[in-house]
Amino acid sequence: MNANTQTERSSRGPYIAVVGLFLLLGIIAVVVFLPRLRHNEALKVEADAVTGPPVVVVTKVKTGDKDTKLELPGTVQAFEQAAIFARTNGYVKARYVDIGDHVRQGQLLALIEDPTTEQSLRQAQANVMQLKAQLALAEANAKLADANDARWRDLYAQGVVSKLDADTRGATASTNQATVEAAKASIAAAEATVLSLQQQLSFSRVTAPFDGVILTRNIDNGSLITSGSSTNTTQMFTVGRSDTVRVFSSVPQAEAVSVMNSKTAKVTFRELPNHPYPGSISRTSASIDPTSRTILVEIDLKNDGKILPGMYATIQFDAPRAEPPTVLPTNALFVRTAGPQTFVVGDDNVVRLRNLVLGRDMGNAVEIVSGLKPGENVVINPTDMVADGVHVNTKVLQ
Repeated sequence: MNANTQTERSSRGPYIAVVGLFLLLGIIAVVVFLPRLRHNEALKVEADAVTGPPVVVVTKVKTGDKDTKLELPGTVQAFEQAAIFARTNGYVKARYVDIGDHVRQGQLLALIEDPTTEQSLRQAQANVMQLKAQLALAEANAKLADANDARWRDLYAQGVVSKLDADTRGATASTNQATVEAAKASIAAAEATVLSLQQQLSFSRVTAPFDGVILTRNIDNGSLITSGSSTNTTQMFTVGRSDTVRVFSSVPQAEAVSVMNSKTAKVTFRELPNHPYPGSISRTSASIDPTSRTILVEIDLKNDGKILPGMYATIQFDAPRAEPPTVLPTNALFVRTAGPQTFVVGDDNVVRLRNLVLGRDMGNAVEIVSGLKPGENVVINPTDMVADGVHVNTKVLQ
């Protein structure tokens, strides 16, 4: 029995070896060729993806809010501001105010010493006195001439003197009366000169035109002052009234009508957080600037002392629309030489390039004036594979 068992084991040995060899070869084939097959399948999938329609992410065009807000930058200016120039020549005798001082209307700001005008005034006043003395003499001569004329006319009537002598005395009286009138005219002219010089001398008193604050000061005691205007002379002071301030902003043409119809506005400042100032449009330029295509609007604000002229402001206008605007995400918009455009995917999954006319920029979206309709599918973040007329597979943005 042991011999038979040994014989069976001897006959099975080659069979087991062959089976083991085949198993080993199978394992080697699986280890070596299976990854290669998988890699080939992946390459085939990638090739199909490249040669097949590209997949694009789309979203539907929506409508925005009908009652919208419009934010625009603005600049603050004093309600009234005036540059003060000298009206006479001279030296600053005294300066009474400095930058930041609050002044009242008519308050004396500076005093100019004008010796030339003062001397001319004294001379003109003396001339008036001299002319008045000459008038008195002319009036006395005229009175005497009138009396002589009357006597000579009586003598002529009595036949004592000739008509020539009587006429001569009458002419003398007329001449003296003309001298009186000329003296009166000279006095009037001289008095006008005095008034002019007095007015000129009054310009040596520089006063505030209205209640306000001294914004700039360009003189000191002893400074030489030359009369002039903003075209050729530096101003002595600048006075501004800022108890009420004006805020100016340029509204685009597309928003002009809705903003002016609304009238209301809210003004904020970065330096004054959580402190909005309600206001309304006080006045507009009533015309569109042909260069910027904007209309200038002005808002008057009561100043609590915190708003300074020259500050940058943000103005929020109520700009209601007659119809809700069409809104496009900015990542579906691109700008080329032809202008703003987007890719629209139709029901046939074919991409069409669409030209757009833009409205208001709202940050992550932009209003579309024309070129799109609500409900149309647009491509988000289009790649170079997307072009006009290309067939695509779509994936809706979640």
